[in-house]
Amino acid sequence: MAASPHEFDVGISDRPSFLASHRALAVCTREFGKLSDGIVDRVEALAGTGAVEKPVIRAMPGRCIIQLGPVALTIAWLRSTLDSVADGQLLVILWRGNVAPKMARLPEHMAGKGMSSSVPVALLEETLRAAGTDEASWTWHLAADLKDFTSAELADRCVKLLRDAYGSDAAVA
Repeated sequence: MAASPHEFDVGISDRPSFLASHRALAVCTREFGKLSDGIVDRVEALAGTGAVEKPVIRAMPGRCIIQLGPVALTIAWLRSTLDSVADGQLLVILWRGNVAPKMARLPEHMAGKGMSSSVPVALLEETLRAAGTDEASWTWHLAADLKDFTSAELADRCVKLLRDAYGSDAAVA
């Protein structure tokens, strides 16, 4: 029995969207790197001008923590169980308090010995999703504001949030 000429044709609607494809995983990794590096570069440039103190930076794959005195910014790519970019989320949290202690690991028994017992408080939490039909159109979509940001634009926005929190926290102290 011969197959019909259309039996093996895969229509465009049958293909997974770009964000559900394996190609999007590599693009997401690059874009997260651009975002993370952009934030670090901008905060270090601010510190170089003396506008803020020297930051403590903890960068690892899929996660970045920037402690700026009494405030901090964390960004993390939260993967879905399917490891699909379409189902993942970018979590941005602005904190008051220390989320990047100077010691890499703090043993539990040291918690009461000269260590601050204050728990960091989230000042702002935003969840963004990846958007785009290919690498060239990649953006981070903030559903709450119905806005899309390139990685550079989101880095600018994150640094502004961090700097504003740093300035207001310094004014309170």
